[in-house]
Amino acid sequence: MNPDNKEGVSVKEIEAFAKKHRFEVFFCLAFILACFFSFLWGPWWSVIFATIGAVLGVLLSSKLTPVSKSIFSFVFKQEATVQLVLAIVALILAIFIAPLYFLILGLHGGKDLHHWASDLYNQNKSR
Repeated sequence: MNPDNKEGVSVKEIEAFAKKHRFEVFFCLAFILACFFSFLWGPWWSVIFATIGAVLGVLLSSKLTPVSKSIFSFVFKQEATVQLVLAIVALILAIFIAPLYFLILGLHGGKDLHHWASDLYNQNKSR
């Protein structure tokens, strides 16, 4: 930020920040939108979908990683314009189908907790 400029943040600074931290900006925006619009569905649906996702993530953890990697590699192989369109579609889905985001969060949360617990157990078991 420019210390001489007292009027706020410039558009170029916002663009530079968004380009540098594009994944963080996208995921935070998607989760915030899903949180706010989940109240249209009723917050209980979000809790139920997150729980279902976590259980499925634990049970299907070995199959979830390749699927996630293939989805992200498909998106990253696209041109920048197509990636932007896919991101906009994902944000629109966060508005209209907010519990879907909580299902995805639960899936990845359950998968990661299962992997971390297994890894730490195996490390401590060998001592």
